[in-house]
Amino acid sequence: MEQGVTVHASRGDRTASAMGPEEAPLHPLTLAVEGGTVSLGFVQEADDIFLVGRDRSARWPVDILRRGEATVRVGEREVRGSVELITSRSERDGILEQFRAKYGAERYERWYGNPSRVLRLRLARGPTEPRFPDRYAGWLEAEFDNVAADYDHHILDNRINRLLRDRSLSLLRPLFSGRRHLLEIGCGSGMETLPLLREGHELYCVDISERMLEVVRAKAREEGLSERLRTRRLTASEIAELAKEVGTGAFQGAYSTFGALNCEPDLRRVARGLHPLLRPDGRFLAGVYNRWCLFELLGYGVTGRFGRAFGRAANPVRVGASRFCVDVYSYSAATFYSTFRDEFVRVDLRAVPILLPPSDLVQYAERFARRFELLERWDRSWSKRWPFSVLGDHFLMTLAPRP
Repeated sequence: MEQGVTVHASRGDRTASAMGPEEAPLHPLTLAVEGGTVSLGFVQEADDIFLVGRDRSARWPVDILRRGEATVRVGEREVRGSVELITSRSERDGILEQFRAKYGAERYERWYGNPSRVLRLRLARGPTEPRFPDRYAGWLEAEFDNVAADYDHHILDNRINRLLRDRSLSLLRPLFSGRRHLLEIGCGSGMETLPLLREGHELYCVDISERMLEVVRAKAREEGLSERLRTRRLTASEIAELAKEVGTGAFQGAYSTFGALNCEPDLRRVARGLHPLLRPDGRFLAGVYNRWCLFELLGYGVTGRFGRAFGRAANPVRVGASRFCVDVYSYSAATFYSTFRDEFVRVDLRAVPILLPPSDLVQYAERFARRFELLERWDRSWSKRWPFSVLGDHFLMTLAPRP
């Protein structure tokens, strides 16, 4: 439950409150969300209302960011406006100081300490227009801008997330041996970018988040690798735009692992845009959030949580049904390949992981920490064997361009 938040859901003539009146925010506003309302603390400057979300998995910020607009009641007045996520650290800090001043240090720490999101509701004087033509892409960009500075901790502090990156790098290195010019789609904070730069490759990295690209550029500068790095803010589905800049056949290899492809509802645009960028002997490695995860099917199925066992089957997979802070798209290996097969031929397929749990269930892996290396070796050895190869948390698929 989000701290400093009261959730009300209609139940006939009754109203259910998530916390007592002594816990409710002083002078709250009421936010309309799917299935009810939420009472929130706020600060206001002129036509801007600021809200703070502490819990990254809370539904109310996701609800209004997905729609790009919100309706709130302040006192007796109902107002409407556009919503955006504030990603500037200095601006966030200034707004949080206003919350501390308004609610006091004790309430601030209880309700808003270590917040995940700070949002602006810009009140409308007329009909509202979303800030981004594509609301999902705009929301996605803002969320990744918001976490860019701390994204490495998300990977490095989780044993399974580290395993995913280790496994992808173990494929990328031999796959791109002798292939100098590479394209990375969705580089994030550069967990694979930097190792490949160190090994002499030249990389052109694209990402939806300019803040993520800033992180990668800063890392490359620090290690003296900037000369071999080029960057551009693009989504995976916009990759065809690169042809105007670099020409056809510019890259000997490309990869996109554990992120960007699962934020694309239309993979056909990715396949069509990528194919002309690769040389005829090029390779493309895709790391994809799998629709069918054996660990979840068995684990949640045995405990009767069938909604979670089959939670990846609905597309998009909404926040709360997955471990991600945004809606994502899951793809089975067969579905994914079917969208690429007109332009590409499948060369290799393997699961990652298959026997070990997904990263949000890492606590189960930690119980076997002493035997983790042994379990990882077993996991790797079974990853290419059917049907296990199509039942991992993610799959890694290598594709070659068709002539």
